Amino acid sequence: MSEKEPLLKVVDLHKAFGKNEVLKGISFEMNKGDTKVIIGPSGTGKSTLIACINHLVAPDRGEIWLEGENTVTAKNINRIRQKIGFVFQDFGLFNHLTALKNVMIGLVKVKKMPKDKARKRAMEELDRVGLSDQAKSYPAQLSGGQKQRVGIARALAMDPKIILFDEPTSALDPELIGEVLHVMQDLAQSGMTMLVVTHEMGFARTVSNEIIFMENGVIVEQGTPEKLFKNPENKRTKEFLFKLEDLYGEGE
Repeated sequence: MSEKEPLLKVVDLHKAFGKNEVLKGISFEMNKGDTKVIIGPSGTGKSTLIACINHLVAPDRGEIWLEGENTVTAKNINRIRQKIGFVFQDFGLFNHLTALKNVMIGLVKVKKMPKDKARKRAMEELDRVGLSDQAKSYPAQLSGGQKQRVGIARALAMDPKIILFDEPTSALDPELIGEVLHVMQDLAQSGMTMLVVTHEMGFARTVSNEIIFMENGVIVEQGTPEKLFKNPENKRTKEFLFKLEDLYGEGE
């Protein structure tokens, strides 16, 4: 990958489930260190888009380039997935494993790392998200915010090139949202490349390089937070942001 080449490039992505066309030609690029936020109404294809990028869902048409490689035609999809961290809306932790072992499992099973090295690395990532004191706790003993931070630590441990977040705070009580967003803000400042589906306007406004507004399977408008919040070109963008701010507040 050359210095000028984008880290991630999505070209004319299409996906339908039966007769329901969910993605209708999505294209955008991300450079290393970018934090992009995707917003839009429910059912508009946001989660399907990031699932396609991580190859949890196969696109019907289009290209997904990561570090100069077309991942849609790649023969070893597991090798591609190792480069892409994914943080699920519902945490996606193994309930029978401790926080430490949830973070270790990918290192041991996928990267074939020796257990002592995997344990050390997992502890480093738990410490990074402020949870080293909960290493021996099981998911049932953790709050929603703590579970999500374990999910972020698990993604970080794999040394991904990019992390995808699918509404990471939507399953959390309001008082727990801040602790997760704080970790994500620290990651953005450290230079981690992140693509985030969220309704958290404070995060979108203060942390992202660009906001992508999707509706009905297409990108309606994209631009810097300042442009979209202060001077959106599309009437629909303005209406949607006004509704979000009314519901969730403007953030800090």
